[in-house]
Amino acid sequence: MITLDRVTKVYNSGRGVTALRDASLQVDAGEYVAVMGPSGSGKSTLMNILGCLDRPTSGTYTLDGTNVGAISDDALARIRNETIGFVFQTFNLLPRCTALRNVELPLVYRGISSVERRQRGHDMLAQVGLGDRAGHRPNQLSGGQQQRVAIARALVGKPAFLLADEPTGNLDSRSGQEIMSIFGRLNSQGMTIVLVTHDERIAKHTRRVVRLLDGRIVADEPNPRPLDADAELRRLEALALTAAGGGTA
Repeated sequence: MITLDRVTKVYNSGRGVTALRDASLQVDAGEYVAVMGPSGSGKSTLMNILGCLDRPTSGTYTLDGTNVGAISDDALARIRNETIGFVFQTFNLLPRCTALRNVELPLVYRGISSVERRQRGHDMLAQVGLGDRAGHRPNQLSGGQQQRVAIARALVGKPAFLLADEPTGNLDSRSGQEIMSIFGRLNSQGMTIVLVTHDERIAKHTRRVVRLLDGRIVADEPNPRPLDADAELRRLEALALTAAGGGTA
């Protein structure tokens, strides 16, 4: 599904700032991959290229059979809307819109009827456990609930793959585990997920970890024993009960 072949990205070419260097990567349909690295390692640049938000300076990026570097800006916009589901650290929800309206929004740009948009929006909110929060605005939801709305929005267009940038970065441990549980379930249903994170424990939920350093891919290793997100969530709940004096871990 995703193939990077010797991709390099140079910003401010006069100064020669190289953010990504000769990166080659392949992600097959149904994989669950974490991309890790310290600040300045090239994670954000790689995410922008994978998400068709930027183009390589050299090398090729092929997404689902399409050479991304060789198509028009309009075609790139269609790919972003129809092929890729985005989940960001900051949720990026419209504050004056309800959860349902936020989820429906990508379908507006496809010209899908209001009746179908509403039905699909309700279905996606139910899938992330927020079927009873459709009429709530973001400021009426917790951080974890807002991120679940963002995931529903990413999924409503039936994308080929999900690209998540630090999806638990603004959440407490329990809310973060709830998000990872949703991702684990989605992957078990066949969804391809690429997750950018700095958190080693979050990366341990995935089935493969790619590491960057100074713009280069320095490691690409399978994770033979991914963490069970549901089991981790139960562990955190047990710890919370113990801390509250309501039981033992």
